[in-house]
Amino acid sequence: MQSHHWVIDFHFHNNSRAIMYRVQNAVAHTSSDYQEILIVDLVDFGRALFLDGSPQSSAMDEYIYHEALVHPALIASRNAQKVFVAGGGEGAVLREALKHNTVEQVIMVDIDKAMIDLARQHLSLWHQGAFDDPRVQVLCQDAREYLTHCQESFDCILMDVADPLSGSPAALLFTQEFFGIVKSRLKPGGTFATQAEPADICDYSAHTSIVKTLRGCFDFVYSYQVGIPFYGSTWGFVLASDSPLNQRLNPEGINRILAERDCSRLRFYDAESHLHMFSLPKYLRDAIKDPDVGAIISDNQLLVVE
Repeated sequence: MQSHHWVIDFHFHNNSRAIMYRVQNAVAHTSSDYQEILIVDLVDFGRALFLDGSPQSSAMDEYIYHEALVHPALIASRNAQKVFVAGGGEGAVLREALKHNTVEQVIMVDIDKAMIDLARQHLSLWHQGAFDDPRVQVLCQDAREYLTHCQESFDCILMDVADPLSGSPAALLFTQEFFGIVKSRLKPGGTFATQAEPADICDYSAHTSIVKTLRGCFDFVYSYQVGIPFYGSTWGFVLASDSPLNQRLNPEGINRILAERDCSRLRFYDAESHLHMFSLPKYLRDAIKDPDVGAIISDNQLLVVE
């Protein structure tokens, strides 16, 4: 993973490409019960987080990823009062969700306490104190287990978990069975958004599998994508609901809701960026339609990326 003050990411399809990141300073490096955690200061991207050797977020552009994940789902939710976050160990998903002045409670469930502890100490730019906001409850346990047994329902569920590597508990958070649990915990008009693996022209099979699996669970499912400089690729997301979303997600509706909720000073997301993210290139639209690309993900047929 580390070589001569460089971090090398081979996490591309078939290991056909790699990106090298020049390290100025090693901040923290440990292996938790679930993953290898590396926090470093990079020459170009500033402070950065790597999990199991893969880039997660950097100080320079983390807001692109986190705003893209959080705000479309919260805007589309008929009520944005009670939010559930699966994963999100850096605290940036909390930070973005709390920007909506309608949010009254956020329950965040991340399995890895070591990640949260390191984020509290070293990733203050990410969480900006969100862990300690009185509206937030942070639990260190399995998100699937929590949602399975809880009696609560939510206006919005956001999933920011690590890649579903072989043997990782994250692999059980991308299946039709789990998405069925998510659906059962949403209030009427509620929304679900998840990170959904690369939507890169050379590597979109996992993304299409997630989209197709969610379409078997929800009535309205939208694939979208955004370029993340730190990743060196285009990253995919999916927004899902059983309620029509088009009216709330038109440009006028987006800007109006952002203004009403005091979210007009975001650094990346607005109506124009939204239109760009949700306007998929033809190759990706064709791949999602193609029955030979991707597969339905289940507990018996897990999505595993390497």
